[in-house]
Amino acid sequence: MRLVATSETTAHVLEHGGAVYVSPKASRCCGGRAYTLEAATDPPNRAFHPIGSGQGIEVWGTEALPVPRELHLELTRRGAVRAFWDGQAWIG
Repeated sequence: MRLVATSETTAHVLEHGGAVYVSPKASRCCGGRAYTLEAATDPPNRAFHPIGSGQGIEVWGTEALPVPRELHLELTRRGAVRAFWDGQAWIG
């Protein structure tokens, strides 16, 4: 897995422990289900396993989450980390 993140995002994650936890989030869209990624720097209260690393950041995912070719991380204006699967908002 290739990790893509700006220097600002990388610095934020490193300041908050150096790990990102990603998991799928289901939502309804266009008459069906769509999945996006949730990302957090604090470990959620469920099982995660390592899926990759880069730029000093460890990436952890839920058990059922396949490993993407690229995981893009961005920092919002409010300081939250967002994750994108192979450059897309949707998983798949």
